Amino acid sequence: EIRKKYYVKARTLHPDKNPNDPEANQKFQALGEAYQVLSDPQRRQQYDKYGKDATQHMSFMDSGVFFTMLFGSEKLEPYVGKLKLAAMFELMEEAKGPEGLTPEKFEQEERKRQVQIALN
Repeated sequence: EIRKKYYVKARTLHPDKNPNDPEANQKFQALGEAYQVLSDPQRRQQYDKYGKDATQHMSFMDSGVFFTMLFGSEKLEPYVGKLKLAAMFELMEEAKGPEGLTPEKFEQEERKRQVQIALN
């Protein structure tokens, strides 16, 4: 649920989508940091216990890099397809978690992804 909401919000706040907003990068970075806290049980526990002060001692991945790792880059998809990691997350989401994603299903979908990339 958090991942879906992050994806939707990040796409609207992404600096590439808001070239005339001087604060777009800052908003996108803050959203990425919030997601990195909320999606990690240990970080979330610290945040719940100490509030925003807890984040001062946390290191964060650049939100642009983090977003691209999770979801790929729309600009590159026509050339390279979805990133393997993004495809895997989508499959896990469809399977209602990693337990529902069998190695056979993942391998089958990975082959489809590779063929689609080769055809493009």
